[in-house]
Amino acid sequence: MRFPTSPKLTGLVALAVALPLTLAGCADSSTSTGPTTTVRHQGSSAACALVAPAQIETTLGKHVDPPVAFNSTAATTCTYHASHGGVADTVIISYRGKVSSAQAGAEQAALGKLHGTLTPVDVSSGQAFSYTSGSGANRVTSLVTLVGETQVTITADATVDQLENLSQEIFAAFAGQAKAAAGPAAPTGSATTAAG
Repeated sequence: MRFPTSPKLTGLVALAVALPLTLAGCADSSTSTGPTTTVRHQGSSAACALVAPAQIETTLGKHVDPPVAFNSTAATTCTYHASHGGVADTVIISYRGKVSSAQAGAEQAALGKLHGTLTPVDVSSGQAFSYTSGSGANRVTSLVTLVGETQVTITADATVDQLENLSQEIFAAFAGQAKAAAGPAAPTGSATTAAG
């Protein structure tokens, strides 16, 4: 599926190559039909460390506690519970690596049947769509972004623009990690040797 382009997420195409490497330690989504092992722990896994509670407050206006991570063979999900104990400010971010376009398309079709309307979101470097679920005080919006083989889903009581901004920040953090893991670039130009 092709979506219109926009400067909103410009530059993420270059990141698509590095992101699966960064997520490789977080989760493996090679199968969604087999048994799933889930591990829950307080604190943050490597993926959950990408987004601090202060960043969620700044970007989404939600006061949240540090994330509770749920790791499975399909995804790493980080749940940031509202600091005041209410459900309305809870934010959920799910990270998946090795997601093919075909797999993402099938999941999008299934979500469309479940939630009704899916709204394409303009991104220049991948695919994205949003949908809402729930009603009244329990109504939330989800933004699903696929760049290369990396899928990030953010669910919160927030606007699509707010979720898109957080998604941009997450993919920028992935890029920073990939760049740091690659190490310093080799110097360019002619090499000099010491004469002896």
